[in-house]
This record gives sequence, structure tokens and C-alpha cells, in this order.
Amino acid sequence: MTKILYTVCSANHLAYAKTMADSFCKHHTDYTIFICLADKVENRFDKNFFHPYNLIEVESIGIVEFEKMNKQYSLIELNCALKPFFANYLIEKHNPEIVIYLDTDIYVYQPFHVIEEYLQEKSIVITPHFLTPITDNLLPRERDILRSGLYNAGFIALKINNNSKQFLNWWSNHLIDECYYNFAEGMGVDQTWLNLVPLFFNEICIAKNKALNVAYWNLHERNLSVKNNVVMVDDVEPLIFLHISGYKFETPEILSRHQNRFELNKLPILFQLLSNYKEKVKANNYDYFIALPSVYAKPIKQSTGLMKTINKWLKPFGVKISNL
Repeated sequence: MTKILYTVCSANHLAYAKTMADSFCKHHTDYTIFICLADKVENRFDKNFFHPYNLIEVESIGIVEFEKMNKQYSLIELNCALKPFFANYLIEKHNPEIVIYLDTDIYVYQPFHVIEEYLQEKSIVITPHFLTPITDNLLPRERDILRSGLYNAGFIALKINNNSKQFLNWWSNHLIDECYYNFAEGMGVDQTWLNLVPLFFNEICIAKNKALNVAYWNLHERNLSVKNNVVMVDDVEPLIFLHISGYKFETPEILSRHQNRFELNKLPILFQLLSNYKEKVKANNYDYFIALPSVYAKPIKQSTGLMKTINKWLKPFGVKISNL
């Protein structure tokens, strides 16, 4: 059986991408791993650094609409928009039975056995941001998740058949010019579109396993502990993967710039996990890669109006973002 794991990033996130791939590879020797680059190498680094992973530049996969997408999207919007296009390319070229997408800011702690079990019966696996109500008025609120998307687009698992191919084609058609941030219009890049997936497609697994996709947005319902040197979720099962969204190495005491519900110094296990994660990313040439400019996408200055709008909305909660 041919199995593929892939991620999408610009050159400045390659240290994160390699760290994620390293963590996945530690538990899975039967997957071919692709780092899909929404950028160009241009002799700026040695591709052999990423061996045994495969590095693919976006210009090599022949996206007809790429010039249009490149002109209209910011860097993060372009990265998000390319997910289904790279998936379709990998499916056409390698004919895999399973394709899994993971964001670069994910770290894997256990094998994906449960995900493969889901794929025996279903062809699309997605994870909700959380499973239980939020009762305070801190960030993120339930209304914020309604705005940004019920399901997290940092992880998607597919069994390749007509149903999952139809999903990818539908998703890619929307992301050609409808993958942007505009919360007033209900647009949260690629993620908002996943709200419709359980309605439009068959064989959907909404994975409610709390060991999957643990992140700041669901810590109100998930407790981390350590048992026999294994990180556990709610003392029930081992943590499968952690989604480290909004964590900045420059401010390691802050869990995420996107939330104000939790103080990291009050979560010692998570604090240690993030400290270890930082060391691994740094060891993968973080300082070099993070400084690389992107060849594609609109300059970040063109997104300053959006950032001002978002920061104005976040101001009452004491949260501020510096970039998108």
C-alpha cells in the first residue's frame, strides 16, 4: 500500500516542516513524505538537507491558475490555498491509497493507527476544533470558531477514491480565488470551507478522539499528564499529535498569540513539550530558514489593513498579532 504524508509551506517555515516530518517519520516507516514548497529554492539552501523527504516546488506541478492566485493572496493565504492542488498532484503522480496532510507546526508523538482505522470505513477524516462548550468569554470563543471554521484544516486524512477526489476538486475550485481572511464575509482561508464537507460528501469521519490535534483551542476539555514517560490525554490514551499554533520562540512563556485563556507557566507539561519542540526546530536550521523571504505572494505590508482590523477586535482581550 502506498501512503503519503505531505505538508505545504514557504521557505521560511522549512525548519518547522522538517521537524514535523522527523516526528512523523519516527513512528511511520511506511509513508513517503513530501514537503511541498510554495516558494522557490533558487540555490538558497541544499535540498539534500531534507533527505529522505521529498521537496517539491510549486512551479513544478503545473497549476493553471497559479499566477492569478499568486497575485491576489498573502503568504499564508497562498499556502492554505495550495493544499488540495498539491494533493491532486501527488495522487496523480504516485497513485497512493492514503494521503495525510499535516501543518508544519504539528509534532507527532504516537503512530496514526486510529486514523488508519477510521480510513478503513471512511474516506475523509477531519477533526473538530473542540467537542464541548466554552463557558467563559476568553479567546477563542465559540463564536470565533464559528467564524474561522468548525474543523481544523491543519490535519486531513484521505483514503483515495472517487469521494475523496471529488472533495479535493471541489475544495481546489473554491480556493482558486476564495481562500482569504475576511471574517466579515465569513472567510477564514481554506478552513471555513470544511464546514460544508459533512453535508456535501459521503464517507466522512468527524474524529472525536481527544488525542488528535491537541491545541490551545481545545485545552479547556483536554488535560495532559505523564505516565511511564508517555504524555497522556485525560489519563486515557497517549497524545498522538500536538498542534503548536501561534507559539513564538521569541516569547516562549506565551502559549499562543491567538488566545488568552491559558497561562503557559501554569501548564508545566505543555511548557516542557514546547521547550523541547523549540530545541528541535532550532536544530533544523531555524535561524537560517526563518529569515528567507518568499518569492511568491503579496508582500506582508499589503495585509496591514487586515491586521489592524483583527488587532482592533482583539484589543479588549489583551491579544495582539504581529503578522498573518
